[in-house]
Formats: sequence, structure tokens, C-alpha cells
Amino acid sequence: MIKNKKGISLIVLVITIIIMIILAGAIILTLNNSGIIGRAEEATDKSDTSTLKEAANVAYSEWTLARQMDGEIRSADEYVKGKLKDQGFSDEDLGQIYIDDSGKISTATVPEGFVASDIEGENTISEGLVIYEGTEKVSEDTDAKTTRNQFVWVPVEISEFVREDGYHSGTKQTYVSSGTATEPYSYDKIITETNDLTGEYAEYKAMKASVEKYGGFYIGRYEAGSETERTNVANGTTNMVVKQDAYVYNYVGWGPSMTSAEGDVTYGSKNQGKGAVELSRNLYKDNTSVKSTLIYGVQWDAVLRFIADDKHNVNDSTSWGNYTNNSDRTSVSPNTPAKTGAHENWKAKNIYDLAGNAYEWTMEATSSLYRVIRGGHCGDTGSNVPASFRNVFSPSYCDSVNGFRLALYVV
Repeated sequence: MIKNKKGISLIVLVITIIIMIILAGAIILTLNNSGIIGRAEEATDKSDTSTLKEAANVAYSEWTLARQMDGEIRSADEYVKGKLKDQGFSDEDLGQIYIDDSGKISTATVPEGFVASDIEGENTISEGLVIYEGTEKVSEDTDAKTTRNQFVWVPVEISEFVREDGYHSGTKQTYVSSGTATEPYSYDKIITETNDLTGEYAEYKAMKASVEKYGGFYIGRYEAGSETERTNVANGTTNMVVKQDAYVYNYVGWGPSMTSAEGDVTYGSKNQGKGAVELSRNLYKDNTSVKSTLIYGVQWDAVLRFIADDKHNVNDSTSWGNYTNNSDRTSVSPNTPAKTGAHENWKAKNIYDLAGNAYEWTMEATSSLYRVIRGGHCGDTGSNVPASFRNVFSPSYCDSVNGFRLALYVV
């Protein structure tokens, strides 16, 4: 009797275990199919970011107390990162966070398909965090700048994500304050919420929502480049890159018309190929972690706020751009746009040639006839057409000093 009872108990136990395994498998499959596991992993990633921010906030509180005792203490960013490193956070973690002396914390999200630079001077938000296309680490200054597309993180406080008037010859312009410049395009009610012919309304909203969610966006480290030189002939569409030492992608229009961003641009009977908007959107159209666009005016002004300091005056950019009155230009390019990233003095926060070199198309518009360009060019002075300068051209206009720059927003 005793042996018989033991035998029955063992069989029941085996059957129970088998049933539990089957049920567990079914539960896991159900959770996976419903996306709960994926959302849990996402929550873990967010938790890691939250942990970093929480630790930074604690360290910042310590810094404020320490500064009351010693006014000469190092900056909040240096102090906080020192504390976080002592707590075991990696150099990569520290490069993707910045805290200013007021306690405002900025973090950067590195999208899939890109890697944050490990090169000193490129690996912190405060100096201009650079990401390289691809997954191979960039730990030393090799040929990565000339072989891989690059972008720089621009931290943004959403309440400050607005357009501002620029300057021309020391005088403040009034494109924005007067309402002359719109973004997204809204003149003559040609494009509306339900009639989004160029995709601007939807794109602008998605971009702004991303900036609010992630606290910033990426800007092309260089002006859009072409692997082959473009001249005053029918160039068609050439291969576009965002790399150093490429020809500036000039002789390019914004698009075929104010209400058409797709298709070839014809100027002076010459077919110059796809316009700046379509080229920008196409670069990462198959990427599921970022969207590439032609830079918006609101993004341009956010970049200017990010880079402006004692060495980079955005309203008189003579000292840090390719202009006729810049002392460095004769050693690089005296009369035409230089290749991308041609001089180290022509960069700010690792972003090259925002000032001078070539005009850059943006998504802003004025009236129902013109699109806006920014940043000045090499044939003028840095005081006349500084980094904050706006000018307008018809969307199909093509010239040697007209180029463009991409931006990325995280999805």
C-alpha cells in the first residue's frame, strides 16, 4: 500500500511539471505576441536613463552645497560626472549627459545604426557629441571622418524651441517677428492640414514631437556633400554624403516648386537632379530609428543658441567662417566654396561651415514664391551675412554658393 501511494505521487508530480511547462510556454508566447516583453525591455532602457538622471540630480545637489563653501569649485558638469564615474557609470554614459550650472540636464539618444564617438572632443554633449553611421566604434581619429556619415546632437529645451530673427550687416531682420516667414509653409492656403502636398505639416509635427520626447535632434556635422564635383552644367542627381572632404552639394534647388518637393529641378534649362528636400528625406528613408529631413528654420535657430559663445558670434561670424574677410580662407579656398570641413577654425561644437562657405536651404518659406536660405556664403563678409542671416530664393534656384544641410530626428 505504501509503495503504491508513492508510485501514484510520482506520476502526478511528473504530469504536473509537464502541464506547468506547457502553460509557461503558452504564457511567454502570449506576452511576446502582445508586445509586453518588448515594452518591458523598452521600460528597462528608460529606467537606465532615469537612473542616470537621478544619480546626476543627487550629485548636483552635492555640488550646490560644495560651491557655497568654495566659490572656485569646478563646473557642475565636471563635478557631477566625476561623482557618476565613481559610482560605476561608463565613459559612454557620461558622454551622453550634460548638466549646466543651473541644474538643467541634457541627455542624448544614439539611434540604432549609429555609434557615439569615443574620440576626445567629440564624445560629450557640451563639446558637441558626434555620432557616426555604422556600428564599429570610433575610438581614434582615423579615416572615419571621410568615410562615414556624421551628425551632432543638439540639446533642446522645448519651451525654447522657437524661430528668431537673424542679422544682416549688423541690423536685425524681421522675417520672423513680422510673420513674413512661415514654417511649415502656409501661404495662400495652398497647403493645409488635409492637403499636405509637400509633407511639411506631418513632418514638422513628428519632428517637434521627437524633440520634445528626446530633448534634442541631430544636425549634419557637415554641409551636404557630393562625391563628384558639381559645376554650372546639367549635373543631375549625384551621390550625397555627410562626410569631411567632399565637394559641397551645390547647384541644387530646394525642389521643383513651392508646393512640390519631389522630382528633378530644372534651372536655366539645365536639369540639376533632385532638390534638397527630397535628397535629405531619401538618405535614411529605410531607417526605422531616425528620419532625415532638410533642416527646419526652428532647428537652425536652436543650433545657433547651442553654439553661440565668445568665440562664435552668430550675428557677426567673420572669425569662424569661410568669408572674404576671414584670415584663414586664402589657405583653403579663396573664391569658391571649400570642401566640407576644410578648416578646423570654421567649426563650432563640431559642426562645420554653418557660417559662410555656402548658403543652406531650409524648410522656411516667405510669401508664396520663395524658400529661405541661411548662413551666408564665401563670396561675402561675415559681418554682412553671418550665421543667423536669412535670404530668399525661388525654390528651383541653383547656384555655386547654394547648398543644404540635413537634420535627423529620433523615432
